[in-house]
Amino acid sequence: MNIPAGEKKGSVGLSRTGVISDGARTIVRSYGSLTCVYAAMGTPLGPVKINLGDKIKDQFIVKKKIGEGACGQVYLVHVLDKNGKPRGRAAMKVEPLMKSKDDEILKMEIFVLKKIQNSRHVCRCLASGKTDSYTFVVMSLLGKELSDIRRRLPNRKISTPSTLRISIQVIRGLQDLHEAGFVHRDVKPSNLAMGLYNTQVVYIFDFGLARQILLPGDGGRLRLREPRNKVMFRGTVRYCSLNVHQHKEQGRHDDLYGALFAMIECLTGSLPWRGMVRKEAAKVKENTTDAVLCKVCT
Repeated sequence: MNIPAGEKKGSVGLSRTGVISDGARTIVRSYGSLTCVYAAMGTPLGPVKINLGDKIKDQFIVKKKIGEGACGQVYLVHVLDKNGKPRGRAAMKVEPLMKSKDDEILKMEIFVLKKIQNSRHVCRCLASGKTDSYTFVVMSLLGKELSDIRRRLPNRKISTPSTLRISIQVIRGLQDLHEAGFVHRDVKPSNLAMGLYNTQVVYIFDFGLARQILLPGDGGRLRLREPRNKVMFRGTVRYCSLNVHQHKEQGRHDDLYGALFAMIECLTGSLPWRGMVRKEAAKVKENTTDAVLCKVCT
């Protein structure tokens, strides 16, 4: 989802224990019928200094800006071969250096991406690093977002066979993420995209709200992170589970609820609580039975 400049904000950082942690501040923004909640961004040290034609690590050359938000910009870059000639294209996210390291949003994106590079349903992390004014990550380009694809179709619906194929891939992608020890916390059609070249593959992206739930334990085994008693609302009202509305710690099942609601919307064109504010949406979700929700899917 392309968020207007100054409106998509976040605060996540690497704690002293080496575990990615949540920021404490939040900001709410509505985009049409979507309501999203993000962590509030910290204070940059200064502006991002980047120009078209700049070389990054002698591996990439900046061609044009293709997106911008409060947390930084996204650029189209050309991938260079050993002779310095273009051999492909990629996307580069940049974020200004922050006064506080705990306010570095892109750190979460890089941290998660590097942990799940073996997944078929996550874009490749080609490079990452810092300059004197920004942090960056270079990733493989993706195709159309699922939300865009649905809006362009007749009646804004995706066929049953296509929705089933997409659903299977989304679940497999979430399984990869969960086995790596993370929950996404914002699964929705605008965070799912088809491949740019391999158009039959579904990709999950935007891990800015992700949280690490499996931590190193005794004997090299992983342990489940202790849930907090009450947490801030994180995610998108239309697709989040009742647990999120009730300020409970999100787990793997909450990602699956997000995927379920996203797939029902793809199939039916809408959801019963579409366009409602958070409290209203929570009441409708609580009172809508599975039979009613899935009736039009059968």
